[in-house]
Amino acid sequence: MKVAIFSDIHGNREALISIIKDIKKEGIKKIICLGDTIGIGPNPKECMDIIVDNNIKMVLGNHELYFIKGTQIDDEMGDGEIKHQNWIKNQITDRQKQYLEKCNMTYEIDCNGKKVVFEHFLIDYNSNDQYPFHDLKIAKDGSINEIVKPLNYDLIFIGHEHNAFTVDNKLYDVGSSGCRKDNTTQYTIFDTETFTVEAKSLEYDRTNFEQDLLKENYPDRNLIAKCFFGIEL
Repeated sequence: MKVAIFSDIHGNREALISIIKDIKKEGIKKIICLGDTIGIGPNPKECMDIIVDNNIKMVLGNHELYFIKGTQIDDEMGDGEIKHQNWIKNQITDRQKQYLEKCNMTYEIDCNGKKVVFEHFLIDYNSNDQYPFHDLKIAKDGSINEIVKPLNYDLIFIGHEHNAFTVDNKLYDVGSSGCRKDNTTQYTIFDTETFTVEAKSLEYDRTNFEQDLLKENYPDRNLIAKCFFGIEL
């Protein structure tokens, strides 16, 4: 069986449309989203509609947790970010909220005795903080390598860090499919029988995405557009 995996769409409807279309063309039936479907981009509601309508299995990212539990779980969040999250909260429908409340932090599958786990980022089970994930800096300073070694999984899929990377062919960060500075996006194909992992790149309608950014004047939009999408508004 082949499994399609993507993460961190971040309100980029056009990238998500392109991904789902290609997954269907590939004939892949099982789709897993590693969270952060909402936040940052202009179309959180529309992206959540696509997730729900296509019956996509999703684990919660930090942006979904801000929606469900509140921004107070992240004590480093500034005023602009809080206003942005409040805007997100007003976009999400009751149907989407019910879907998100049923999502878990992790999802595990057994592949002929091999354990595979999907989560937004490595969860810090030793922390007492309300924010459940390890600090993102572990992916940048190399300390993630030592954290991964003792974990009792044969394969780990995560997102959160927007630049894809791997650790010892055991952990795969699939990168962000939505925070892109050009007209390409990506998703990952995992074959549960051969235990192989393949990243697939494809194009999306960047022009429509930029028009969505221009139409939706939401909190922190201009800074977000520049930092995450390479667009000057």
